[in-house]
Amino acid sequence: MAEVEPIKHSLSSLLGGLSVALVVTSGISLYRSIDLARLLIRHGADVTAVLSDKAARLVSPELFRWATGRRPVSRLTGRAEHVSICAEADLLVVAPATANTIAKAALGVADDVAATCIHAALGAGARPVFVPTMNLSMWRNPALQEALSRLRSWGAWIVEPKVEEGKAKYPEVEEVAESVIDAAAPRDMSGLRVLVTAGPTREHIDDVKYISTPSSGLTGMYFAREAAARGAEVALVAGPGVKAPPNVKAVPVVSVLDMYRAVAELAPSQDLMVFSAAPLDFYVAEKASGKISSDLAEYSVRLLRAPKIAAEARRLNPRAYIVGFKAEVGAPEEELIRRARARMEEGGWDLVLAHDVSEMGFGTLKDRYIAIYSDGKVERLGPAHKRELARAVLDRAVRALRR
Repeated sequence: MAEVEPIKHSLSSLLGGLSVALVVTSGISLYRSIDLARLLIRHGADVTAVLSDKAARLVSPELFRWATGRRPVSRLTGRAEHVSICAEADLLVVAPATANTIAKAALGVADDVAATCIHAALGAGARPVFVPTMNLSMWRNPALQEALSRLRSWGAWIVEPKVEEGKAKYPEVEEVAESVIDAAAPRDMSGLRVLVTAGPTREHIDDVKYISTPSSGLTGMYFAREAAARGAEVALVAGPGVKAPPNVKAVPVVSVLDMYRAVAELAPSQDLMVFSAAPLDFYVAEKASGKISSDLAEYSVRLLRAPKIAAEARRLNPRAYIVGFKAEVGAPEEELIRRARARMEEGGWDLVLAHDVSEMGFGTLKDRYIAIYSDGKVERLGPAHKRELARAVLDRAVRALRR
């Protein structure tokens, strides 16, 4: 275990206290599961690798011993590893999952170490995640798709492969890890409708140039992903460059007025709204057509104040739980809290998350918030991974909504 202790929880504790049986089959991309094992550990998981016979011949099991800090399983012995490890696991991750492995899992076949581990883990109630990789013709085979549908009906998470060059390839390991975190999330938001705003807006000066903010949209993306994993019906109003996660309805927008109109249409039907986007406070009064000449010595742009999207939310929906954000640069904490509280009262929010984006926030994986509630309570969250912060905030919102 000494090999993994320095990295454990280094990204988050989203998988803290959970055991993962990582089943590795003989897809040619199986070497990527070494990086996956390390990434799951960085999120707090305890990982044990189970290698099929062919996988153990392609890559030395010793690499997985180094990656996980635990003895990998490549054959079953009198220790009954399929019970002591796989049936005791909280999560079953099959990566890569070959077509043969998926078919056997769907039919309950247990004829080798990998299939037996899957069989035992599914029977014991582990939450399963499959990462299919194969030739594209095999991926499109109706029999395989039927097997995947059967696994989905049992609650399995299927991580869509990256389809290119005639192959269904192993996705980025970060996406696989996020899917494992999805599978591990509590299922306490079923029936709730959630609106999240994310990312920047762009106000075009001409057809080429625009004014924007440096928001990456990561905060909103993680809020949307976490809520969807917990069973909510999620709409993500996303500015340019923000990609919606799986199982989330994307509502792409460009300008601040686009975002305002999208929110106004969706807001009345929501139970929870999270306004994590960083839209511009102004829009361009007269956009030039074409491209402004670079020969000009100067060029003036007139900006008009944009409507405050989050400030309108309470009027549009008096019953929803509303989470707003207040970003400042270099403000003393006392002043940050004062400004955030004023914005919360102005918008009628239930919770405001104040943060200083000069320290962390824009484009970073981690952040810290000062959470200020409408009853006057102040709570400090982080620094932590943005998804971990999203989980903490949604925990509090769900408790409030259930009350």
